[in-house]
Amino acid sequence: MKTILSILTLILSATAGAQSFQASVSGSATVYAIQSLTLTGGSIIPNFTSFEHYLNGVEVKGYLNIGVKSNKAWTLSVKAQNAHFSPMSAGGSTNMPSSVLSVKPSTSSDYKTISTTSQTIKTGNKGDTNASGNAFQLDIRYNPGFSYKGGIYTLGLIYTLSQQ
Repeated sequence: MKTILSILTLILSATAGAQSFQASVSGSATVYAIQSLTLTGGSIIPNFTSFEHYLNGVEVKGYLNIGVKSNKAWTLSVKAQNAHFSPMSAGGSTNMPSSVLSVKPSTSSDYKTISTTSQTIKTGNKGDTNASGNAFQLDIRYNPGFSYKGGIYTLGLIYTLSQQ
């Protein structure tokens, strides 16, 4: 009898050990839209050294390198911080408008004239800088003509990256 009771206990123990239990847990996560804009370069100062430069302007290709990281489609726009350039040298013109400056992506032929009104210069898709179109260069063109005094001038540009 003792042997039968021991065998029965072992069988019940083995059966109880073979059972499994399950539980589930659910949760949620919030993923926010995130964007990053990297600007490098932009320090080349063009020289107006010939009559032709004053007549047709000076173009600097690859003036600015831009990298965009975004988990949403994006738009990049630019505008001037002020309506006029500020002279940095004595006797410079105070009325040279921001419109003597224009920019475009290097792959485009369409220059955008700079003003204090924001203008779209490029759009793109979500991804990091390895995604097609999310790393590019801007060309810049200065064309003041003959209307302004010689000197060194400055103008702040504001680049804005926004979600589409």
